[in-house]
Amino acid sequence: MLQKQLLIIALLYVFPVQAEEMERSTITTCAYQAGTAREIQLIRQSEGDDWSQFEQKIKQIYKDTPGRSDLLVIAKNVYLQPITTLPTEAYEKAFTACVSRIQGTEPSA
Repeated sequence: MLQKQLLIIALLYVFPVQAEEMERSTITTCAYQAGTAREIQLIRQSEGDDWSQFEQKIKQIYKDTPGRSDLLVIAKNVYLQPITTLPTEAYEKAFTACVSRIQGTEPSA
C-alpha cells in the first residue's frame, strides 16, 4: 500500500501538468501496466527469452483468462522493443502509451 502511494506521489511529481488533468484511476491503471512492463523487461534481460519462449511460459503458468491475455498484450509490446531497453524506459513507454489510450490521444496509424 505504501509503495503504491509513493509511486503515485512520484508520478505526480514527474508529470505535474499531466497529473492535474488525469483522473486517479488513470494514474493507478497506467502505473500498474507500466510496472508490469518494467518487470517483464527485467525478466527478459535476465532470462534471455525470445517472445515465443516467454509466451509459452506464461501460457503454462496461467489459465486462459482475461488477465493472462492482458499480460501477454503488455509483454508483446515490451518484446517489440530492443532487449537493451532499460526497464525504466519500458516503464515510461508503457505508462505514456496507456495514458494516451485512456485519454484517446493515441497517434493514428
